Amino acid sequence: MATNFTDDIGPMAYPLKMVSKEVVEHMLGWNIPEEHQDLVHEHWRNFPAVSKYWHYVLALIYTMLMVTSLLGNGIVIWIFGTSKSLRSPSNMFVINLAVFDLMMMLEMPLLIMNSFYQRLVGYQLGCDIYAVLGSLSGIGGAITNAVIAFDRYKTISCPLDGRINKVQAAILIAFTWFWAMPFTILPALKIWGRFVPEGFLTTCSFDYFTDDQDTKVFVGCIFVWSYAIPMALICYFYSQLFGA
Repeated sequence: MATNFTDDIGPMAYPLKMVSKEVVEHMLGWNIPEEHQDLVHEHWRNFPAVSKYWHYVLALIYTMLMVTSLLGNGIVIWIFGTSKSLRSPSNMFVINLAVFDLMMMLEMPLLIMNSFYQRLVGYQLGCDIYAVLGSLSGIGGAITNAVIAFDRYKTISCPLDGRINKVQAAILIAFTWFWAMPFTILPALKIWGRFVPEGFLTTCSFDYFTDDQDTKVFVGCIFVWSYAIPMALICYFYSQLFGA
């Protein structure tokens, strides 16, 4: 008997599933209930659903990444948090970056569970939670790298009086969290943009396929805000070190 690679609803169904000789092929989104079909953009419906074993492989890979990240970033936070000699303003930025990285890893249990079920668990709510964690940690991590570049520039270019103190560091860290908020809250509350499934429909991101002016402006703004500005700041501050 051939194995049906796509016609399974959840992991509990696998050992009970017996199929005919033919492998049933479905398109992406086939196992999402009718009342939640509006979550899936028409673009993804043009692709066949992948084998459940690909989902298993991805779940295994992301499990290993999650464990590695939790250990690595957890050790960084523990070492810097428990050693007074390492609690410098510069290291506060490193801890902040590790916190954002750990927040991104909070997505992984959702992705692993989605991979086993081959669909979004929780549908809109599950999608929003996943995307909020990804947006907040991704944008926050990007601007934190820009702040670290600024700190390196200040420290090296003005070694005597240019060092950032703890109060300034705390303000800059608060700034990174405020910077990450707009394009996390706006699509989450559907004020501007929205979060939708993408790829194998087990992950979520902001809607970049809807063909209207509002979505195009949103995509352009989030690109500038979350990538172009942090990257420009990083390039500028590190380039200034050559002339310091």
